[in-house]
Amino acid sequence: MGKILVACEESQAVTIKMRELGIEAYSCDIEPCSGGRPEWHLQQDVTPLLEQEWDMIIAFPPCTHISVSGARWFEQKERTGDNSNVLISSCFLPIQDVSELQ
Repeated sequence: MGKILVACEESQAVTIKMRELGIEAYSCDIEPCSGGRPEWHLQQDVTPLLEQEWDMIIAFPPCTHISVSGARWFEQKERTGDNSNVLISSCFLPIQDVSELQ
């Protein structure tokens, strides 16, 4: 398995488990990591990282941006320039080739 990005994960719980399995995984969050492995943590906005080459991206975006109860605010967020839904939209891009993920 290649390089994996675990977005919106300050706890590093998934990243650490993947590393224990020998997978090159990196957590990313705008918050500092609490998992104790800062060398595996990218403390930044994940959006520019989505342009890089990753074999897999796993994301745990805040529920406030994807829950049905907040859907009434999506249009207003777009009008005001709130880009919190950019990550959500980016994570649903179609996978081009999954044949090499075995």
